[in-house]
Amino acid sequence: MDQFDLLRLYVDIAEQGSLSAVARIRGLSPSTVTLGLQTLETRVGVSLVRRTTRRLSFTPEGERFLADCRRILVDLEETLENVSDKGRLQGEIRMTVTNDFGRNRLAPLIDGFMKHHPDVIVELMLTDAVQDLVEERYDLAIRMGQLADSQLTARLLMRGQRHVCAAPDYWKKHGYPSHPRDLTRYNCMVLARPGAPQANWSFHEKNREFSIRVSGDRLANDGGTLRDWAVAGAGVVLKSSCDVEGDIAAGRLLTALDEFSMSATNVYAVYPHGRLPNRRVTALIDYLVEHLAPADRNFVDH
Repeated sequence: MDQFDLLRLYVDIAEQGSLSAVARIRGLSPSTVTLGLQTLETRVGVSLVRRTTRRLSFTPEGERFLADCRRILVDLEETLENVSDKGRLQGEIRMTVTNDFGRNRLAPLIDGFMKHHPDVIVELMLTDAVQDLVEERYDLAIRMGQLADSQLTARLLMRGQRHVCAAPDYWKKHGYPSHPRDLTRYNCMVLARPGAPQANWSFHEKNREFSIRVSGDRLANDGGTLRDWAVAGAGVVLKSSCDVEGDIAAGRLLTALDEFSMSATNVYAVYPHGRLPNRRVTALIDYLVEHLAPADRNFVDH
């Protein structure tokens, strides 16, 4: 095995959890896998793996080396792929996006993209929790709102605005709020992130930003569930126009307090700063820009 083969073997050991499992999937003898690991440990000069009869674990040096191996192999793959801008796109794209936007807006667009590029494999993680792209080895994330992470590069996909909204029957029964502070008297349904429910809703008035703490009888860690409850008349939600513009256009949801102009929830494609996306990721971003926001196609660095 050459050095890159040894690195791939090491990553396989981490992902499979045992030397015997790697031997099976690679069609090698267990002794060949063991020899490969020993060769790698000899070259780096430290013990990487603790091996017992019951389990396999990594030393602290082995954990750090594993992260480096994954980065090196990704860089190698992207370098080889980017040498030429010709040929069919192929390979995997790992990406993450919020539940509601991913399910209703992104998934259909991925279908269209893959019809043009059938050799591409997309692994899509739907979650309203913010993921560490480097740690979790994502190629791409779709995020809304202000981007606080300076280690990411972002491309604007579409512009959006937050709206306080509820079903027509809910507003008819309870009346419309005239000021954000009135929301304390309404059943406001909140997105629940681990340890930090988003119960402080931000507004603007006379060039001043302020927040109102809301509450209600329902919390969910899935934005789509909150939207469905709102459409059913269960209460009030704060949602991005990118998620509810169809419901608003169809009259299933009506907005309130628009004159208090909540902060923007623009949608961005983001990837780690300093890492050029490979051809397939770039092609997907271009496709999303074309189909989501033809009016704005500028890169924004953060």
